[in-house]
Amino acid sequence: MPPGGREPAGSGGVASLLAAPPANAQDLLKLAARAAATEPGLRPGPGQYVHIGMRTVSYRAGDRKGMQVTATEERWTPADGAKPWLQREQTIGTSPVPGVPMPEGSWSTTQIVDTLYEPSCDTGAKNVVTQEQMGTWPTDVEWLRARVQEEAAKATAVPEQRQRVWGAAGTLIRSSVFRPSLTAALYQIAAEVDGIALVPDAVDAAGRHGIAVALEDGDTRSELIFDKQTYRYFGERTVATRDKTTQLTAPALSKSTVDRMVRDAVAKGENGEEVRKSLLPDMKARKLTLLTPKGAVIGSSAVVEVGLVEAMPPLSENVSRMKIPC
Repeated sequence: MPPGGREPAGSGGVASLLAAPPANAQDLLKLAARAAATEPGLRPGPGQYVHIGMRTVSYRAGDRKGMQVTATEERWTPADGAKPWLQREQTIGTSPVPGVPMPEGSWSTTQIVDTLYEPSCDTGAKNVVTQEQMGTWPTDVEWLRARVQEEAAKATAVPEQRQRVWGAAGTLIRSSVFRPSLTAALYQIAAEVDGIALVPDAVDAAGRHGIAVALEDGDTRSELIFDKQTYRYFGERTVATRDKTTQLTAPALSKSTVDRMVRDAVAKGENGEEVRKSLLPDMKARKLTLLTPKGAVIGSSAVVEVGLVEAMPPLSENVSRMKIPC
């Protein structure tokens, strides 16, 4: 197969999937694995980048206020893991959450924020899974199970093992959308997680209604969402399952931070003095009450584009650089 082409699709096709809807979460993941196995995968050649475009939704909380923020997110990951890779985000809208007032002030819907991740050695970042690595992984379920466990072990802040495994599997599933044969094997591992349940209707970040496999964890439910007809992967989301109140103390903003925020606001056409006045309360440490209502989408991503490109785009004016250790 020539570089930059696609892996051949498996046999059977979507038409061969069972006509009856899945009876449980395990059945849905089996159907999703069969659907993924019929899809061709990308084979990035030397110098090429895997480009993944997503729509995202997240919950942003303030002092007794909150809102849903919709954004786009794009990633350019090199076939050569020693090269930098780029993540680009842009807020495109906000919306209220029932039961919580919206924050005051305006929110940018035009500013592009770039994060350039740069390996700190010539051989690439070894402790971060890249598309280059995943492109060579075997689809053997036993081998992948060990790899998922290795990734799960990094989530030291998550106390429960099944939650760590579920989170690691979900991250690898999202990252492997360019290679469906690998995703199909990862679904088999996700199906082994104890406590997963079927959600008949779940909406992804792009507004598509799908069917989901979910795992609850205290105040939240984490979902993998699929097309109801073809069982192809839509994306993922985490939803609040009950009202939650969190008390914390916000540190004071420094004068230099306020000055930078005012400059950024002026650059976007806002009134600098009004912005500075609105930030004065934040220049003192203060106690905050964060409200997360039941039904709020804590975080969600929907894959809307997957392809190969020859180069990363030019960097935006607003770019930060992150060094990835080897």
